[in-house]
Amino acid sequence: MAKTAQNFQREATAALLVIAAGSASGQVISGVVLDPRTPDAEFSLPEIRTVTFDAPTKDTTTYSNIGATGNTRPFVWMSTFPGEGRQSNLVTMFDTASEGVPTGAEAGRVLVGRMTFTACTYPSGPRAAYDPTPDPWQNTLWAGGDIIIYDFFGGSTPVGSEFVPAEPRYISLGPEEDGNKPVELFGARFNNGWTASTWIESGVGTPAFQNGVYNAEPIDFDEDGLERSVLNSMGETAVEFVLGDYVGDDGQTYDTYYPTGNFLPDPVDGFDPSPFALGLSFDIPNNTPGHSINGFGQQAISLGDDLPPGHRLRFEVRVDDPAVQSYLRSQFADGWLSFVASQLAYADIGLNGSYSYWLTKEGSATLPPVFDLDPSTLEFTYLYIPPGDFNGDGLIAPGDDEAALWALTDPIGFNRAHPLLEAEKLTDMDGDGDTDLADIGAIIGMIADLRDGLAAGATGG
Repeated sequence: MAKTAQNFQREATAALLVIAAGSASGQVISGVVLDPRTPDAEFSLPEIRTVTFDAPTKDTTTYSNIGATGNTRPFVWMSTFPGEGRQSNLVTMFDTASEGVPTGAEAGRVLVGRMTFTACTYPSGPRAAYDPTPDPWQNTLWAGGDIIIYDFFGGSTPVGSEFVPAEPRYISLGPEEDGNKPVELFGARFNNGWTASTWIESGVGTPAFQNGVYNAEPIDFDEDGLERSVLNSMGETAVEFVLGDYVGDDGQTYDTYYPTGNFLPDPVDGFDPSPFALGLSFDIPNNTPGHSINGFGQQAISLGDDLPPGHRLRFEVRVDDPAVQSYLRSQFADGWLSFVASQLAYADIGLNGSYSYWLTKEGSATLPPVFDLDPSTLEFTYLYIPPGDFNGDGLIAPGDDEAALWALTDPIGFNRAHPLLEAEKLTDMDGDGDTDLADIGAIIGMIADLRDGLAAGATGG
């Protein structure tokens, strides 16, 4: 009878797990690994835990110059034209350790089942058009038209304009797509010694730019699972600009930054990033706490519609991507989970263009009572993989013995067969950060116990 119950445990748990066959790099899909489940008293199914944040622990809304909310930003904080920078970024940081999510080496035993992030536009300010689909990087390049020229590099007073045709690599997606850009969710890389825990978001705050790099930047993972910054994913524009004297429409000469009308001979190409998720519009019922304006929820919008004020986008994180799972574990290890929501919205030095302001937790707290809007939210489920469980179902049972031997003797092959698990973390039985003789001894003992139990069951013992 015990053997029957044990088989039921494993079969029922396996039905909850959908392990991806490999990385989904370059695609945007909704990944689900675990369905919510609480322990079953009769068969002791493993608990799948849920963590919910109604607001980030820290956040900051920025443009291509990512810094703290209170920072005074340099005057050249917007790109000159599409293809040079990412506008409208939102950096969010969640203190997951405070919610009991395992930290340190124990975080390597976390398997995230599903994760939903949301971001809300600010009730006032500029608006970008909604786009629910990824676009090739070539669509971000200069599409042709007049480029406004200002009184000085970084100035805001127009003094003229120059027509520049579309650059040779530009790809048009048609009138409904050109000019729209999705809101993409990425991981966050902190530089210059800053971390989510040390980031200062008030007052002078954390410097946005130090030692030639941004202190926080969006990252993704390439087809080999290697981390990379996506700030330069648009590549280098081919439109040639010079800094020098320019005769404005008023006949005056200005020392400014302007296009020559020529193209660079060999500009650097960009790449199509692999975002963790895309922001999708969705219906929200009226009178939903934290998600309504004057009691009204929201209706989903369509491609090309302007993002309304106080409109929420939902991001289903691709937890079935091994690189994303590894990123989440590394974040949990430090006790913080950080994301960057980034939009390639159009703007120039004079702040012309379409881009969105995002609601931060400070901004949410200062809204009039008619706005019952939470800032960014996060909800996820996870399964803790106990020491001795080598197939990630939350149980130590027959089958883990063979998986354990595989993880020890052929970790590369094991990781290929179980892409969302990491052999080197599972074989660290005592959680001290490495696999040594003590861990090997514990694994051998676990295997012996499992096989003794099977033998006893077979003989009716």
